[in-house]
Amino acid sequence: MRRTRRNFLAALGGTGIATLAGCTTVLDGGGDDRPELDVAALRGVERLGTLSVPVRTPTPIAPWFLEESDSRARAMLASVPEEMDSAEVPNEAVRRIYADAREDAARYLERAGTAKSPYERLRTLRAARGSAAMAKGTYEAAIGELDGVDVRSEVESVRSAVESFRSAHRYLGDEPGPTLVVHTDIEQFAAAATRYLGHTTETGRYAESAPRVGEMFDELESARASLAAARHFSERYRASLSDPQEFGDVFQQSASWLVGVVEDRRDEYPDDYGPDNPLVDQLDRDLDDTPARDLLTEAFAHLHFRVDGARAELRRDRIASALLEVHAAERNRRALEAAISAVRNGAFGAPQSASAVRETKLAALQAVESARSTSVYPSVTRRTLTDVSHRLGQGDSYLERSLETDTYRSARNAMGQYAYVQFVAREAPETSAWVLGAVNAARDEPTG
Repeated sequence: MRRTRRNFLAALGGTGIATLAGCTTVLDGGGDDRPELDVAALRGVERLGTLSVPVRTPTPIAPWFLEESDSRARAMLASVPEEMDSAEVPNEAVRRIYADAREDAARYLERAGTAKSPYERLRTLRAARGSAAMAKGTYEAAIGELDGVDVRSEVESVRSAVESFRSAHRYLGDEPGPTLVVHTDIEQFAAAATRYLGHTTETGRYAESAPRVGEMFDELESARASLAAARHFSERYRASLSDPQEFGDVFQQSASWLVGVVEDRRDEYPDDYGPDNPLVDQLDRDLDDTPARDLLTEAFAHLHFRVDGARAELRRDRIASALLEVHAAERNRRALEAAISAVRNGAFGAPQSASAVRETKLAALQAVESARSTSVYPSVTRRTLTDVSHRLGQGDSYLERSLETDTYRSARNAMGQYAYVQFVAREAPETSAWVLGAVNAARDEPTG
């Protein structure tokens, strides 16, 4: 049976795009002839550490805004008891759900205090507010002070506020790179608000019960936090501009054109990703049970998913987000081409020693460091590295989890992740120049 690109991606889609890291390493068909690698040396590879690229934003997030969000979460927790009284709430399952929600909120608040950037603190505080609302809503519903009707009565007003914000939003900025990143953030916060509100009309995990009311209250509070963030980013960024210019038409034109470009480029690759795939055949190598196959499959899959993501964002009128998805798609395409060339020349075969894994990780670390310190559209390039750099930790986790039982598989899986980071990070700066080059060209075109 012919295995098409759609079949392949559908199979991956069963676990979701978020779990694509190492998606080709789950099944292990290796035999007994694989080499045993030195455990201590591989532990040394793990101890090399990682390079984090915290999510940052050109928006000057106000400290008071973060403190306000922190205080709101703490106030909700303070408004309800630390524990549910069994006499007041006899249902043990409800009491346990309530306790879990309080623990989640406390954990998020603690994590927010050590966040590596204001942006990451903001997102963590949103989670804290949601969990605190879950606790508050569950308790008040359990004692009869709140019900689903009460929560739903507030949903429409927040939904209306989100739509009003989106319709009034203008893509103001000065430099195209920071402007693109900021308006992607604004689009994504507004989209998250809409998504959270949509969840209030769904069945949820707890059906008709006090925890379901708490769950709805969580979604409502998370929507409010997301809308507040979108407004804050819009207002603060606009206030920081000395000569604001409108980028809406420019982003729309650039995104429409570039999405078509990456779709056309994707179509140049074979649909068939089975054993007879021309992409593999042309390499004239047996790639089974090697980091090379993991590397090629990761780049191939993410190319296709990101092209689809770019089209979806454009269809939803999230034009800044579409441009960053275009960046990811093209970056993966370029990484795939570079990886094909390297594999054709014999790279990333079966690791015979820990030194091969070490060299690959060091190359990945160097690639990330080089890209994150680049002067080529640094706002865009750094943002695009945030979804790549965590793969270093993913590679380390393979060494940590199964090293004692199967040194070869652990090394192969880790090496595949490190190699993917290496190739994708290398392509990030030039891809930023390509995307922003199109934006600048659209700005320079005469109008009227």
